[in-house]
Amino acid sequence: MGRGRRRKDRINIGPAVRVRRKELKLTLKDLADRSGLSVAFISQVERGKTAPSIISLLQISEALGVNVNYFVEATQEEKLIRRARDPEYIEVASPTTYIRLSNSFPEQKLEPFIFILAPGHVSTSANIGEGHLGEGFLYLLEGRISGEYRGASFSLSEGDSMHYQLTSSLMLNNPGQQEAKLLWVGSVVLFPAHD
Repeated sequence: MGRGRRRKDRINIGPAVRVRRKELKLTLKDLADRSGLSVAFISQVERGKTAPSIISLLQISEALGVNVNYFVEATQEEKLIRRARDPEYIEVASPTTYIRLSNSFPEQKLEPFIFILAPGHVSTSANIGEGHLGEGFLYLLEGRISGEYRGASFSLSEGDSMHYQLTSSLMLNNPGQQEAKLLWVGSVVLFPAHD
């Protein structure tokens, strides 16, 4: 495995160290005194500028009254959160913009997105088909849309929602002059995440 791969997979425990230190109302100097490490080193760890060795991590853990797993679990919890400052746009050849709202994880059952339909654009979802029984939920955040589902026409205004089966095709049209923004949650993963 190359050096770059190891760096990408490295867990940044710094924020968890800082949070735990502040929970205990310790200064950097207090933690340095307890752990036998320097203030400068601990500061660099907290800011993600350096990664501690196993020995240093054990010293920090002991000084903070936790085991090493505390830091691993704390960093994994962060992966459950997608910050607004880090949107994930899915690039596809379509006038519809897809913004993934969650991070992926193994055996994920739901996929939430923001769909932004350009004015005048028609979007059609294919029949998901047998073996992929599931549900979709739309909530119109901005604009208005019209559409067709199982041969029936409908229209939605801001604040309206629709809960439907994914086994039938859904057609959405933005008849307005402005973008339409929808929250979509479905029980099928549309775009599997890549590493």
